[in-house]
Amino acid sequence: MKPTPNGVKEGFSLVEVLVAVTLFGVATMSLAGAAALGLSQMGKARQDLQYSADVQQVTDSLVGAGWNNVTNGSATVRGRPVNWTVTTVSPTSQKVNVMVVRRGQAQTNLIYTDTVTIYLATNRVK
Repeated sequence: MKPTPNGVKEGFSLVEVLVAVTLFGVATMSLAGAAALGLSQMGKARQDLQYSADVQQVTDSLVGAGWNNVTNGSATVRGRPVNWTVTTVSPTSQKVNVMVVRRGQAQTNLIYTDTVTIYLATNRVK
C-alpha cells in the first residue's frame, strides 16, 4: 500500500478480506445445497414418471386385449411387480383392478400398493 497525498493508505484490511471470503463461502454453500436439492427432486420426479409409464403400459395392453379376453394375471415391468384381477360386472362388461407395487420416496423402506381400476365392455351398442 502506498500512502496518498493526505497520508491515508489505500487498499483492503485483513478484516475486510476475511468478511468478503466468508460471505462468498456462505453464498457458494447455499447454491450447492440448492443444486443438490434440485437434483434430488429431479430423481424423484423421474421415478414417478417411470412408475406412471409402467402402469400405463400394463393398462394399455389390457385394454388392447379387449373385453372378454383378459384374465387374472401378473407381470414384471422394469423390475416392478404388477398384478391384475378381473371381475365380471355384467354380461357385457368387466372390471379390472391393476395393483402396482412401489417404494416410498421419503421413506424408501416403506412399500405401497396402488390400485388402478379400468372397465372393459363389449363394443356392441344395443
